[in-house]
Amino acid sequence: MNILYVEDNKINAMVMNRMLSKNASKVMIAENGPTALEMVKKSTLDLILVDINLGLNQMDGCELLKRFKKLDMLENIPIYAVTAYAMPGDAQKFIKIGFDKYFSKPVNFDKLLSAISKVKQKIN
Repeated sequence: MNILYVEDNKINAMVMNRMLSKNASKVMIAENGPTALEMVKKSTLDLILVDINLGLNQMDGCELLKRFKKLDMLENIPIYAVTAYAMPGDAQKFIKIGFDKYFSKPVNFDKLLSAISKVKQKIN
């Protein structure tokens, strides 16, 4: 399973890579929106995980989602928000703008892996 994780924090990216790689997934990391947009054009993906806050003066995860949604190649690829935004209503907000699922940080890996296994079942 090929997963793109868009995350500007190197430690968060490393932890997610370790956790998902244990689950027989190949994880690619993009540190920002422009890099992620280039990577999706060159890769076959099964799932995209996007942090919302990608650094000051950078494209945020919501803008990146809008750009992803314009790409035909991603039409059937689930895109999950993985974010520190965890206030009441945040989950609904991010689902409403178009993310398929929402996970707050620190990520509950059991829930994330469960969601990923459902994606795997659909592609197998």
